Amino acid sequence: MAIVRWAPFSAFTSLQREMQEMADRFATRPMFEGFEFRPATDMYREDGNLIIHAELPGIDPSEELEIDVEGNVLHIKGEKKLERVVDDEHRYFRECRSGAFRRDIMLPDGVEAEAIKAEYEGGVLTLRVPLPSEETEEAKKVHVPVSISEKV
Repeated sequence: MAIVRWAPFSAFTSLQREMQEMADRFATRPMFEGFEFRPATDMYREDGNLIIHAELPGIDPSEELEIDVEGNVLHIKGEKKLERVVDDEHRYFRECRSGAFRRDIMLPDGVEAEAIKAEYEGGVLTLRVPLPSEETEEAKKVHVPVSISEKV
């Protein structure tokens, strides 16, 4: 009687490899160009500021990053370039994404674009957007009474 090594998950490993190969072939099709890289972004309020963190590892912010405000929309755009080009026949898998990216974030009314501060450290872009004071927002709110007429 031969001793056979029991590997209960070997079928799953093979299936996982096949699915990864299929996903890699599917994602490299031309119809997916422009959708390869989208930076993960967090946004929260802290000390009267709207804080936006965008993960942008591997870019040179002075050359490959542009931040604009148009109306109430903050635009973060740029390009993450490939560091090394590898032939597909020599590639085992690819998880690092590259290409042009753009994130558009709606800002609240009353934000002064000139007061926004941006810094890039350790592959993370941090934007500090001073929020208008709540008193100013309340002063802008106008209540419009609705008159209700009875049907005769």
